[in-house]
Amino acid sequence: MSSISTTSSRQGVVLPAARSGRRHGRWALSFWVGLLVVFLLVGVTGDLAAPYEPFEQAPLDRLSAPMTTTERGLHVFGTDPLGRDLLSSIIFGTRLTLLIGLVATVIGAVIGTLIGTAAGYYGGWVDRIGMRLAEAQTAMPMFLVAILLLSVLGPSIINLIVVLPALIWPTFARIIRAETMRLRSTPFIEAAQALGCSGATIMFRHLIPNLAGRIGVLVVVSVGHVMLAEAGLSFLGVGVQPPEITWGLLISLGRPYLAVAWWLTIIPGVFLGLVVLSINMIGRYHERHLGAAG
Repeated sequence: MSSISTTSSRQGVVLPAARSGRRHGRWALSFWVGLLVVFLLVGVTGDLAAPYEPFEQAPLDRLSAPMTTTERGLHVFGTDPLGRDLLSSIIFGTRLTLLIGLVATVIGAVIGTLIGTAAGYYGGWVDRIGMRLAEAQTAMPMFLVAILLLSVLGPSIINLIVVLPALIWPTFARIIRAETMRLRSTPFIEAAQALGCSGATIMFRHLIPNLAGRIGVLVVVSVGHVMLAEAGLSFLGVGVQPPEITWGLLISLGRPYLAVAWWLTIIPGVFLGLVVLSINMIGRYHERHLGAAG
């Protein structure tokens, strides 16, 4: 029986169990992608999707529990200490939360990819300097460094986007360096060198395009990490400040009322967790697919 199974596998026959597993994986991927698309659409159409004006205060409706109906209407997720509708605040904050995560990740990816590609291709002192910088930064508690920098520079969206890439670029640099060293000795790179292409041309026209799949997976996974970092910094008071809204800031503003109004912190935290989980699951699926293809 085992010989039949082995022969079938060698001949490329997909067994029922494997076929079922692939089908389940595709359904799971579709679910997580659909969930992420919903959040993206909410972020884009936040002004239209919010049932109330997110900054509209109603002191008489303050700290209303979820599913409470007031004179203004139904508050699905309740209200905050100023009577503002929590669902509207979450919807309004989706755009900025996703925007900060995406922009900071792209900046970190560009920095790490350029350093990693240069270090892997040129080697020598370029490699030593680039990797020593990455190792030195990895050795430091970067989240604490980010808190220090934002305390000195001041909490703002611009400063947050400047500081957050420092948390992720060393990961890009190390992985892209290893992939570049693997591709450096391949025939198409040697052919480009034989034709007299410059190092910059080889990097940007041959190496980086062939690393696009790996870079894309790293970007997807890193967006979730950056979003969690933004939430942590905003929670500690050195990130986004009112009147801007992010999910991390909502969690921070609800912290003093956790004992009497749990929904102010728990519900934004659940939304943040769902988005990060969906991003990580999509990235993990594509990482397995990329590994199998490689």
